[in-house]
Amino acid sequence: MKKILAAIALGLVLLAKIEAQVLPPDFLCVRGDTLFWDTPSNSCGPFVGYEVWASQNPAGPFTLQGTVTNPAQDFFYFANPSGVQWYFYLLSNYNCPGQTAIPSDTLDNRPPMISPIETVSVEGGLAVVTWEASPSPEVVGYVIYRETDIGVIPVDTVFRSLTYTDTNADPEAAPVSYFVNALDPCGNTSIFDVRHTSMFVEAEVVPCRQSVALTWNNYEGWANGIAEQQIWVGINGGALALTADAGTSTGTFEVGNIVDGATYCFEVRAVAAGTGLMAKSNQVCLSVDIVESAKGMLLQNVTVTDNDDVQLTWNWNPLAELVEVQILSSEQNADYQTIATQIPAPPLTAETNYIDGAGLAGEGKVFYKIQVRDVCDSVITTNYGSTIYMTAIPGSNNTNQLNWTAFDIENASADSYTVHKLVGSDDMEIGTVNIGTTSFEDSYDPTNLADAQACYYVVAKSQVTLQNGQTILQESRSNTACVSQAARIFVPNAFVPEGINQEFRPLIVLGDIASYELRVFDRYGQEVFMTNVVEQGWDGQKGGKNMPQGVYTYTIKLTQASGRRAEKRGVVLLIR
Repeated sequence: MKKILAAIALGLVLLAKIEAQVLPPDFLCVRGDTLFWDTPSNSCGPFVGYEVWASQNPAGPFTLQGTVTNPAQDFFYFANPSGVQWYFYLLSNYNCPGQTAIPSDTLDNRPPMISPIETVSVEGGLAVVTWEASPSPEVVGYVIYRETDIGVIPVDTVFRSLTYTDTNADPEAAPVSYFVNALDPCGNTSIFDVRHTSMFVEAEVVPCRQSVALTWNNYEGWANGIAEQQIWVGINGGALALTADAGTSTGTFEVGNIVDGATYCFEVRAVAAGTGLMAKSNQVCLSVDIVESAKGMLLQNVTVTDNDDVQLTWNWNPLAELVEVQILSSEQNADYQTIATQIPAPPLTAETNYIDGAGLAGEGKVFYKIQVRDVCDSVITTNYGSTIYMTAIPGSNNTNQLNWTAFDIENASADSYTVHKLVGSDDMEIGTVNIGTTSFEDSYDPTNLADAQACYYVVAKSQVTLQNGQTILQESRSNTACVSQAARIFVPNAFVPEGINQEFRPLIVLGDIASYELRVFDRYGQEVFMTNVVEQGWDGQKGGKNMPQGVYTYTIKLTQASGRRAEKRGVVLLIR
């Protein structure tokens, strides 16, 4: 208990010592050479005077310059004939034995120190000015100045705040410039510091480039300049998002990939070098009307029809504003030539076809591109694509040898080939090979006359990815290549009209015959038999009369459907 009482007593003593102070005048300011203050309230003893202490060095030493003996007086004139800078503080002198007189703030006879502007930014369509507090302790407020057509004018005075919103300026119509001066109770203000000017951004649609061009004045006022200028964009009422860095010196930027018909809002934000402070421009919004281009246009497929025409398929923007479409062709994937020109009539379809009926697919590989020109006279050319060219030749050992050029459509990929055989009206799949194989060997039946004239084509199974990410599966067909096997003529060396082999008739193997002639002659060179019918043989007679036994000569001439000719001569023994 004694310890508690002792602690309470000690606390009371300390509290008494804290309260045992003589308060100074509330030193307000110095105007000219006159000091002003608010008188203090001290009740510890009789008033003696207010002491004015001064020095030309803020660290002292300070000397007593005068004493005001009237307790109600709140000013003091200090003679300063040299006009130099002085520092002052005040003391209250009361007859209060044992109590300490504490000094007032130290003020000088110069105007308040400047209060540097931090930013002039546009918020909600209004100019908002922020600044640093003046280091001068006598400052009670700040005078806001705006630059106008008639000069720099004060627009307001702010107390107890370091921010000002100017409701009478229009930063959405033009840049606005401000100064901020610190103010003391005597009406003294700081000198004018660096002017700060807001950014004013304007936007213009560039229809032919599908973009919006931004122009603005660079932010002015930061001592270390600009570290970054950010482009913020909002679409169709959405929140603004950082889109690009426009650098530090430029006042222009072009925002591309604009969507036709959308509403865009733009804002430029400058970042101060060294401090990271940010100032915003006005926000400008507009609905865009651009020229739709054919960007993303893709030659999707090149395939050969069953009559060796070439069908081209491409994908483009159906809203593209085009004035001309050209079909380009080449045999070497170079020096493309225009083979057709079209005037596109809206509405376009996303997928479009063209048939090249020149018939070149059966002569070799053909390359194609599609080229368009829009209303802005911009020219866009697609990727290339080529036909698959197949050849077919007779092979050895009763085979047909097939070869073809590789699938070659830029930006598309294939994984296999399917080989087709055409015999008459029949279309048969006879094999599938991987994409790295470009040949195939087809065996035929030599006793089957239909196999003498066979036609083939190959189909590549591929896929292509469109600009919208959609993957399309497709087939690319080659030309049709036909092969005609050489006819084989087998001739008996004897026949017995009255026996088993009763007539002389050659056997034609793989004989797709366009024309045929068989002639038989006696030993005197007289013709005894002639026919143009393959199935018709000589029965050993002439004019209905049997010819004598003996050796006869023959000639066989034939032309195949392919144009290939064959001829055979020999002798045959007629046996009776």
